[in-house]
Amino acid sequence: MSTKARPLTGADTLDLAVTRPRSLWGDAWRRLLRNRAAVAGALVILLYVLVAIFAPLLAPKNPVEQTPRNSLRPPVWVTGNPARQPNPENILGTDNNGRDILSRLIYATRVSLIVGVVPQVLIVAIGVSIGLIAGFASGWLDNLLMRFTEIVASFPDLLFIITLTVAFRETWFGKAFQGLLLIFTALAIVSWTGLARLVRGQVLALKEKEFVEAARALGVPTWVILLRHILPNTLGPIIVAVSFSIPSLILAEAILTFLGVGMRPSVDPNAPFPTSLGQMMTDGFYNLSSGPWMLLFPVLMISLLVLSFTFLGDGLRDALDPRDAGG
Repeated sequence: MSTKARPLTGADTLDLAVTRPRSLWGDAWRRLLRNRAAVAGALVILLYVLVAIFAPLLAPKNPVEQTPRNSLRPPVWVTGNPARQPNPENILGTDNNGRDILSRLIYATRVSLIVGVVPQVLIVAIGVSIGLIAGFASGWLDNLLMRFTEIVASFPDLLFIITLTVAFRETWFGKAFQGLLLIFTALAIVSWTGLARLVRGQVLALKEKEFVEAARALGVPTWVILLRHILPNTLGPIIVAVSFSIPSLILAEAILTFLGVGMRPSVDPNAPFPTSLGQMMTDGFYNLSSGPWMLLFPVLMISLLVLSFTFLGDGLRDALDPRDAGG
């Protein structure tokens, strides 16, 4: 007995739409939003970005303005010392030169965010390029690139950066953008090796897949295969690696500035980068006994920023991990 096929109705169309499989990126986005720590970290990072962008509007005072007879004022909630009373105009107190700490913190976030993001452009460009070429080419070219990567990775990162910054600090290159250009370059030179190894491992696994073999059989150029077929499938691990790399760059800049070979502070009232969190930590360290709040606030600011990027990196790793795709 034959049965005639029933035409699709609106309800059937709705059922098909509901059961349509979700995309990998859409599924990862939903898992990321369910991670409260990652969402909280992303919101804190967004707050830092807004503070850095609108620093001239948010800062109550000029960050380099020195007020006479107003040095080492404690925060407004610290009382009990009749010799050094807080100034209501300086909510977080002042430093040893009478400069408003809150205003300096607001401007200092610019340097930490820029140092964490700008060198990543060079790191990704170098690391991804070498990883793609080495993994896809194999043979002698792979060996050459990986041996070069191992040589660069064998240098102690911080020692190499300090050596490079000291050697070029007094040149035009070391003075450009208050020394930030030299810091960007030094950080990028030693930080791309891990990303190159990661991308190479991903390419080695992907180049044997059926879609890559099919592209080869159709005569698709190698650069098209790398950029359109292999690179998009490595974006997940790259994004996670970048999110974990940013905190290390922020800490490296703070350490370099603390050691005296980082960003050059400016006394120009119109300078976009009058100070950094590392410079404020240095000032606080040398005035620890007389003004401990000078060290406390920049340490809290940089710790919160690094912790937020770490939480976001953990959330991205869990969201983009294919083993958790069904969770």
